[in-house]
Amino acid sequence: MQNTTLARQDATSFPLLDDIVVLADAAMRAGDPARIVDRLTVGLRGLLAGHDEALPAWLLDGAPEGYVRRELYRSRSRGYQIVAITWAPGQGSPVHDHGDTWGIEALLRGRLEVVDYRVVARHRALAELRPAASHTLEPGTVIGLLPPHDLHACRNASARETAVSLHIYGRALDAVKRYAQVGDALYRPQRIRLAVVD
Repeated sequence: MQNTTLARQDATSFPLLDDIVVLADAAMRAGDPARIVDRLTVGLRGLLAGHDEALPAWLLDGAPEGYVRRELYRSRSRGYQIVAITWAPGQGSPVHDHGDTWGIEALLRGRLEVVDYRVVARHRALAELRPAASHTLEPGTVIGLLPPHDLHACRNASARETAVSLHIYGRALDAVKRYAQVGDALYRPQRIRLAVVD
């Protein structure tokens, strides 16, 4: 599936974003990626546990051709990026990495099924992948991603409800490696550029 990137919307209609930026700025002071991910995971869980405001309507707008990726914020001084992804019913991503940067994924609405993968062997241009774990993300669930253990596929399993996830990356995520299945457990990795919106 392909993704669509839409222009940033008015942040004043999504006041939770201000709190997330403050939290991310504080976590970035930890310096070490593992400590940053840990601080963000704990902080976001606390922040989202008390969040009961409805999401703005523009954040629920999906697209039939694939999930919609919206950049909400990019820190000029610290380099991190905050993205929201809108998943229409049944939409998902192929197996992918996160461009060699750490990441946080939190669910704001709906449910997502996430399957983690591990590379168990390499065969020339192909990689042999095996599922390593699976999670069902509910609103308020936060998971951390640290390379090289960041391969996964996500899917909105609902036939009726739109899901919205929030992602924070250590740097602007403009390219990822996607894995197309070509045989039993065999995948062809391909570097894909993601659209970037200023």
